[in-house]
Amino acid sequence: MYIEVREKGGKYFVILRGEDLYRHEDSTGKQRAHFVSINKDEANNVAKQFAKQNKCLIRWTSGGIETPELPTQPDFPHAEG
Repeated sequence: MYIEVREKGGKYFVILRGEDLYRHEDSTGKQRAHFVSINKDEANNVAKQFAKQNKCLIRWTSGGIETPELPTQPDFPHAEG
């Protein structure tokens, strides 16, 4: 297992790779990023946290054939008042 930080189009995608437990692919087989940022340092820090939690290495890549899917935001109920 490893953490991939992919730079593409000025964005940094953090993707967990290597184990089925952490692979998130939709029905089309497109990769799904766990975190996306335009800040390189922020993406690096998140990747380091994932690597420390999972005891694995970080791999930096750039470009690629397709852009990974963006992570979905949680759906929080709106407070009414």
